[in-house]
Amino acid sequence: MPQITKQNIGYQLKHLIKEKKNIQLISNWAHEWYIQYLTDAGSNLDKVLLVLITMSAGPEFERSYEELNDIADRLIAGEDVKL
Repeated sequence: MPQITKQNIGYQLKHLIKEKKNIQLISNWAHEWYIQYLTDAGSNLDKVLLVLITMSAGPEFERSYEELNDIADRLIAGEDVKL
């Protein structure tokens, strides 16, 4: 896996959204990032990844593709994402 940055996570999330990957796959992808780079990610990025991981817990935790796209755009811009 490449270095973890907001921009890198944002671009990869954007790619998954563009490909219309299912929520479970996006959640698993976030989990892989989280366990691989747990100590390297900034605290806001940790929170973003945890929210994405939690989507697999049930429909009440899922985010729409529109919400995910917004998260990706803010990460790419280097912004902290408020969730």
